[in-house]
Amino acid sequence: MIPAVEVPPMHSLSRSTLQRLLNAIHIMNCVDNHADFAMAVLDGMSRLITADFTNLHVLNPASGELLHVIAPENPYTEDEIAYYRSHPDQNPLVAYYRRSGDTHARRMSEVASHDEYLSSGIFRHCNARIGIRYILVIPLQVDEYTVAGLTFMRRQRDFSAQDGEVLDAFAPHFRLAWQRHPNPWQLVPSDAMSSRQRFMQELELTTREADVLYWITEGKQNAEIAQILNISLFTVQKHVANILKKTQLENRSVLTVSALKLRGTGKPPA
Repeated sequence: MIPAVEVPPMHSLSRSTLQRLLNAIHIMNCVDNHADFAMAVLDGMSRLITADFTNLHVLNPASGELLHVIAPENPYTEDEIAYYRSHPDQNPLVAYYRRSGDTHARRMSEVASHDEYLSSGIFRHCNARIGIRYILVIPLQVDEYTVAGLTFMRRQRDFSAQDGEVLDAFAPHFRLAWQRHPNPWQLVPSDAMSSRQRFMQELELTTREADVLYWITEGKQNAEIAQILNISLFTVQKHVANILKKTQLENRSVLTVSALKLRGTGKPPA
């Protein structure tokens, strides 16, 4: 049974923060597979909560299926990842959530003193090398089979209470977006490359250019893309011009067809 979704009040968020949150929710709900879904979550939330690294994982404990994405890049070695997976309770936040059953976003500083965190195994064996000193996490019980976590990590500055409120407001929308697909695990393997990643790799686009091209392939016009990405129309036009120059294509129509083929679909946008 899918748990009831309760949307927490968002009246404490500023108008600009609320607008960026709604944009992130919109982007997340418009993607057509879970490779793009994961990147959309990280992209949207990274504009709301600044962090050195943002980490999303979705796990089916029974089957072992895992979707795991870190942006801007995975900073961990294989040994560090192996240690983290085999010693989860050495993370004070994991121990706190298992002990308390809390479902709200929490900062590391709310569940352990700074000295306790710095002496923990998870810091010494995983986070010390890359200097991660501040962490913000929200656990997400998607349904009875699926659990997820969204983690933000910083080197120099702790997160704010409002950052936690933003995550609490985002959580129910994440669950609903994940559940839109009848079988998300079957649609896209956990290691599949997203459309944005493919655009960046194959066409040598920047992250923002890949965002713009993705929405072009979804049939959005420049004004709509500007609203979705919370940037100016002029900036969108500049990105489109840069994409055309990089791809050496003569116009937007040819660009759209070419990008759709790269995404693996020859279907025109609806």
